[in-house]
Formats: sequence, structure tokens, C-alpha cells
Amino acid sequence: MPLIKWRDSYSVGVERFDEEHKQLVELINEMFEMVRDKKSVNHLQDAIAKLIEYTRIHFADEEEAMEEVEYPHLEEHREIHANLLQQVLEFQEELRSGREELKMDLYKFLREWLMNHILDEDMKYSTYLSQEKESVAQSA
Repeated sequence: MPLIKWRDSYSVGVERFDEEHKQLVELINEMFEMVRDKKSVNHLQDAIAKLIEYTRIHFADEEEAMEEVEYPHLEEHREIHANLLQQVLEFQEELRSGREELKMDLYKFLREWLMNHILDEDMKYSTYLSQEKESVAQSA
């Protein structure tokens, strides 16, 4: 399975979030390289911890921006964030127990999660934020 390459089609139209998404792509690619190079679970644990920390920051940033513009699907998006984070935490716990075979499963999950989340869920707020900007510009 190849590394994730950022494409302009992944852009949500909010520079700050695109940059954060690019950082998430980098972190996930680092994990893939560790799996590909057969690094130990301990190496992967450090990478997962870094990913979880950054994901929390990113999710909080998105949710704060959605709150500011009164995004109507904020609670649903917040719940999706919580579920995704919980799944990553569960993988982290499973790996702690020494289950080496989960390494590739984790990478596949993260890859699918990131791409599906950006392309589906985040694109929803992208459209809304763009409409809000236009609305504010027109009323000025």
C-alpha cells in the first residue's frame, strides 16, 4: 500500500485546516514507513502517541471554527471526531499488548479514516464555511 500523497482535491478551502490535514498525512506516512520497514511496536507507539496528540489539536481547531460560524452539524461532526479518536486509542491499546499483526491494519485504518473523513465529512463544513464567507462579504 503506497504512501498518501496530498492532492489539491483534498483541500477544504481553509488554509489552516489544509495545513493541519497535510501534517496528519505526514504523520500517517511516517507510521507506514515504520510498518514497511518492520520497525518495532515501540517505535510505532511513539508515532501513534504523536498522531493522537496532533489529532486532538486538529479536531479542537475544526470544532472551534465550526462553533464560530454556527455550523448546523457541529454536534454530529464532534461525535464523528470522538469516535475516530476512540478507535485510534483502541488500536494503541491493542498494540501495547504486543499484537504485531495489527501494525498494517492500523495503517490501513488511518489511511481510510483520513481520506474518507476529509473527502466526506470535512468537505461538508468546507461548503458551509465558504457560503458563510460569501454571505458576510455580500452583507458588508
